[in-house]
Amino acid sequence: MANTTWRPAPTRREALRGMAMAASALPFLSTRVAAGDVFKLGWVRPTTGRFASSYAQIYVGGLIAVDEINAGGGIIGRKIERIEEDDEASPAKEPAIVKKLQEAGCSYLFGPTGTSQSLASLATSTPAKIIQCAFAIGASTGDGKKYPYQYQATFNTDQQADVLTRYLVKVQGVKKIGILQENTAFGTESVAATRKALQEFGLTPTEIQTVPNLAPDLTPYLVNLQKTGVDCVILWIANTPSLTLAFNGFASLKWYPIIAGHRQILIDAVTKMVPDDAIKNVFATHLRTLTWSEKSSPGERQVAFAKKLAAYPEVKGNEIVAGTAPFYDFLHLLKGVIEAEKTFETVRIKAALDNVTGYAGLLGKLNFTPEQHSGLAADDLAVVTLSSGKDPKAMGLFRERAPGEA
Repeated sequence: MANTTWRPAPTRREALRGMAMAASALPFLSTRVAAGDVFKLGWVRPTTGRFASSYAQIYVGGLIAVDEINAGGGIIGRKIERIEEDDEASPAKEPAIVKKLQEAGCSYLFGPTGTSQSLASLATSTPAKIIQCAFAIGASTGDGKKYPYQYQATFNTDQQADVLTRYLVKVQGVKKIGILQENTAFGTESVAATRKALQEFGLTPTEIQTVPNLAPDLTPYLVNLQKTGVDCVILWIANTPSLTLAFNGFASLKWYPIIAGHRQILIDAVTKMVPDDAIKNVFATHLRTLTWSEKSSPGERQVAFAKKLAAYPEVKGNEIVAGTAPFYDFLHLLKGVIEAEKTFETVRIKAALDNVTGYAGLLGKLNFTPEQHSGLAADDLAVVTLSSGKDPKAMGLFRERAPGEA
């Protein structure tokens, strides 16, 4: 934790200088931790329902962090105990789940996954002052003024759309862009961000097709895009079942324009579906720390983490999804902040989190302010190739930056 740079509140300047000083002071803390006390962490994920298997790997990084922290003695002497609730990936279930976890003594919550699910959860967790790290890419969930206790320890839709659009227009030279979006908050926010990014180049989407989450076949939507003569299709789809249906549709039409989109495209299931003559034209955003180029390679920490992920059966083929979830970085950061503040009280921990600057996580440098709770920046993203997933250097998690990408 010594790689953390803090911008502390004036009254806590000495306490927040760094994790090394906080750790050295721990033996002298009056923490009032009774024997057997635990740190109860709410853990919301679907264990049943359509998305249970495709979401399981998302939480593995968090499991690794829990094991690491507990092996080191916990947080101020308290071992982490996960209190898990099944949300079936249903937004309608989130309010009741938050209340149940609160009654169980959880004032910290990891999950749910998905922008729609997270927004439904935040409606209840925010007034309860529960510190939350949901895996939501929607930029709205990083608004610190609206959701002061939610921390988005990853990239967001605005950053992703900006980086991807610039690459497609400036490097690939596309002019006619079609969009296939899922009918969720993630899809809606991604399309709005793409429109805004395209305006800088005097462009607008040629055609937008919106698909319901439970659509059994996406080919008709792709046909509508194909008819407009688009030379690129951006897939703003974040769930694996719909994504595989989309690529089934491209295959049935034997139509492969330039395809780009959310980092979910990079999973093994998609890589294996795209023929060799088309795979070179498929791109996605990815976290820069998890990429390589002619001049750079992933760091030792990232490689070690990739090896840990490989030990979990549910991760096989889904390393991209597991490795880009925010839970590993945020839990380690949370441990450091709690120990520096010497309290678990969420109002004080929120104030400290809002002054974190330059925390060097696995996924990039996290920075939070009271207004801005989206921890990463657009510079932490890069555009990568789908084809590089077949390279032994990929280890499932890493990808090569696309041609022309810095």
